[in-house]
Amino acid sequence: MAVEMKVFSTGIDPQDWIPERFTKPGGGVTPPIFWQHLPEKTRSLVLLMEHREAKPEARVFWLVYDIPPKAEGIHEGGPLPAGAKVGRNSFGEVGYRPPEASADRSLQHYDFLLLATDLASLGLPEGADWEAVKQALKGHHAPEDLAPPPAIDVRARELHPLSHVLDHAEFSGHFALDIDAPAKT
Repeated sequence: MAVEMKVFSTGIDPQDWIPERFTKPGGGVTPPIFWQHLPEKTRSLVLLMEHREAKPEARVFWLVYDIPPKAEGIHEGGPLPAGAKVGRNSFGEVGYRPPEASADRSLQHYDFLLLATDLASLGLPEGADWEAVKQALKGHHAPEDLAPPPAIDVRARELHPLSHVLDHAEFSGHFALDIDAPAKT
């Protein structure tokens, strides 16, 4: 039996708050992200950080693609593995957009998704957005050739037409401003 692909952070505990150093109030250092048990035929990786509750046009906070599978991960605040490319987030920036509190200080969830692909490169320049990455991951089969996933599984439905994706793994972190602290104006 194959071991399940895994993505995790040594700096973010999914059962706890995203530490302040990875958020806008704390300076916005990129979090460490590591992976294990990639499929045997993995040729590159894609990392996506999304704000789950955001509107679609403000959802992507970090996108990295063409990550070599031999890399052990992305270290905190450190450089990306050689060959990896940084994508454009939903705010028009190429790079990491740290979480920031909403005006109502509501709880926010950030999903970290890692895709193992059978492509050595997506063939995209630095600064591509999530839509371009998804388009590059579409393969030769038509989505109707495969039975669609259940309608309630939003992530599976999004990944369904991406035939160059061998497997995926994800974890989540959450963030909100302390409700006892005064809001900064």
